[in-house]
Amino acid sequence: MCLFAALGLLAPRLILVLMWLFNSSFVLQPFAGMAVPNPVLPIAGLLLLPTTTHGFCWATSAFGGVSSFSGMLVVAIGVIIDLGLIGNGRGLAKR
Repeated sequence: MCLFAALGLLAPRLILVLMWLFNSSFVLQPFAGMAVPNPVLPIAGLLLLPTTTHGFCWATSAFGGVSSFSGMLVVAIGVIIDLGLIGNGRGLAKR
């Protein structure tokens, strides 16, 4: 079970790093117009909320950003997955 937990935590980060290496504009372009310098937000997203960051990049490139319903849905699903991965062990520890 620990192996599945480790894979669940590492897989989104690995996918985001590979996307950054092979197609850097996919990861950097959505954060280009923000006030924070460009690589800071993707790195913070990689460390804190990788599935949400990947969903935001995908929503920006495929659906025109989070202004559309589809883009917002993709980002919301990413947030739910990230919160589930982070908080999954807390419910088991209480039992």
